[in-house]
Amino acid sequence: MLRSRQRDLQDPQAGGVTIIVALMLLVLLTVAAVAMSRNSLREIVTSGFTRQGAMARNVADSGIEWSVYWITSNNSAVATGTAAKVGAEQLALLRDDTLAGRAKNIMDGSDYVPGGTLNTVMSLPGPTGVTQGFTIGLTRMGKLPIVDMSQGAGTGAFTPASGGPQLLAPDLWAVRSDAQVQQGGMTFIHAKEAWVSTAVRQ
Repeated sequence: MLRSRQRDLQDPQAGGVTIIVALMLLVLLTVAAVAMSRNSLREIVTSGFTRQGAMARNVADSGIEWSVYWITSNNSAVATGTAAKVGAEQLALLRDDTLAGRAKNIMDGSDYVPGGTLNTVMSLPGPTGVTQGFTIGLTRMGKLPIVDMSQGAGTGAFTPASGGPQLLAPDLWAVRSDAQVQQGGMTFIHAKEAWVSTAVRQ
């Protein structure tokens, strides 16, 4: 009995089985490592897309904040350069009632095309190899209807919701910011719109 066990231990086929099992385990571990590395690569790519998408959202937010700042009469009175074009387009829209409800490009007063040429309004600094900027469209939405509030003095008082000859109700604007972030051969786009009321311009 003892001799047969010694023969089994010395059997050359027993070593071959061990090598085959070890190779199969090595193959399984290699396949698992390759699968995990592919998942890691996919996660890295997804993280990059998420980062660029967040940059595009931030650029669109910047466009809205920039426009809201320069659309108020106090700020637009001292604006220069590109910022002065916001006030100029605002006055042009106020003078022509037929333009109400139509989005206009603040750079040249043309009809606004969403997602137009990059950096029509402003280019923002960014990381190396990244180009980012926004375009702005401005739309006059009319007067802000304020219910149960009179404006004007004496006999000229009226309710803005019902209209009146002085039209002293606040003006309502829609501001659209289309942002683009370009890196390599890819372009990330994000649009944002905000409604803003401003004091009446006489």
